[in-house]
Amino acid sequence: MTSLLDIAQAAVDAAMAGGAEWADAVCASARSVQVEVEKSSISDCRVTRDYGVGVRAFVNGGIGLASNQSLELSEVRACGEQAAALAQATHADPDFLALPPPAEVQAVADLFDDEVAGLPSAQVVQWCQAGIEEAREVSTDVALSGGASLGVGESAVASSTGIALGIPSTSTQIVFMAVVHEGEEVGTYFEYDVARRLADFVPVGVGRQATEQARRFLGARHVKTACWPVVMGPLSAGGFLTSPVAAANAESVQRNRTFMVGKAGEQIASALVSVTEDPFVPAGISSRAWDGEGVAKQRRMLLDKGILTTYLHNSYTANKAGVENTAHAARGGYTPDVGIGPSNLLIQPGERSEAELIGEIEEGLYINSAQVEPDSASGDVSATVDFGFKIEKGELAYPVKNTMIGGDIFELLGQVDAVSSDYREEPGSIIPSVRLSSAQIIGGE
Repeated sequence: MTSLLDIAQAAVDAAMAGGAEWADAVCASARSVQVEVEKSSISDCRVTRDYGVGVRAFVNGGIGLASNQSLELSEVRACGEQAAALAQATHADPDFLALPPPAEVQAVADLFDDEVAGLPSAQVVQWCQAGIEEAREVSTDVALSGGASLGVGESAVASSTGIALGIPSTSTQIVFMAVVHEGEEVGTYFEYDVARRLADFVPVGVGRQATEQARRFLGARHVKTACWPVVMGPLSAGGFLTSPVAAANAESVQRNRTFMVGKAGEQIASALVSVTEDPFVPAGISSRAWDGEGVAKQRRMLLDKGILTTYLHNSYTANKAGVENTAHAARGGYTPDVGIGPSNLLIQPGERSEAELIGEIEEGLYINSAQVEPDSASGDVSATVDFGFKIEKGELAYPVKNTMIGGDIFELLGQVDAVSSDYREEPGSIIPSVRLSSAQIIGGE
């Protein structure tokens, strides 16, 4: 049986034979089981098998892209030839210098789990049925939506420079959104769990937790517009603290399309904020030994006491800037296109618990979950607080509604005066809570 790596190499060989000066290919094969839940009922169950190859070919820097949803060698070779023909018809790009060379990569443990791979499809249905029953034990009229999935796959990347890498992987996920009613009041919330290994996956309790939290949001009230201290729980702090990392995409910087232009090496956040990228966490959801182009990954401190240490580069942007390739090329499945993105991000915890951070606030806002993230171009933040509580005398007093938080991302990051010692941990991520000394809150009162 022909391996995925052999298939990827066949696509590269065909592109080179067709006139390409450089070429690479990704090949992927995956089986997924997905079960959807709507209004507390199983609404859809499906098993999907997806596979294919994506090829990039270069001539004078001009790029040709081709993909095919087939693993037949004749069609794979035709895909490589097509990419080469397109590259020859494309305008030259002097900023393209070369594809990266091969290098030794560090192994990452437990990206594939035999137990997950051996699960029957019916198991995913059972996870969802159990979640529905849990939710109904909390509230008989709950409307639960969401679902669960598992995936088993394999991927490979090959290049004309000699890169030849492949790896299998598994994943599991469950997520529920609960909606509960009490008279005219409505409360909603969600919960989830993700993992690569069955030993790390805890679907039990997700439906119950979502429903219990939804009940806490009954009776939401308006708040006044004011500048208050704000504590963000892990589900909001994660996106907020890592947003400058995601925006430090070198392609966007080079095209002047991000608020992070000119920020490399600069203090962009409070010295209490440090974010490490660790692609080698065993069984981490975003763990990987190499990036989308086959370049060996490295551990990096991306935010070091508030200082952005580097932009995120793939081979093209690094060559264009004349700097080190940071191995942040990103590809999805067998897509030939290459973007930029980080792997596992771990936020450094602080010294005091979330409860202590809240307890020191006389009047303020606690945000359970919200996308407190900036506009990618301007850096302006304008986020709706769908799930939050008013803080009064160090306690969560009542849920809020029609509330927003706004400001400039750098000003908000600079207002961080505490990071919690306790945190939410998922495979490959550590997400503590964070407190801002002051932020603009827009209320509906």
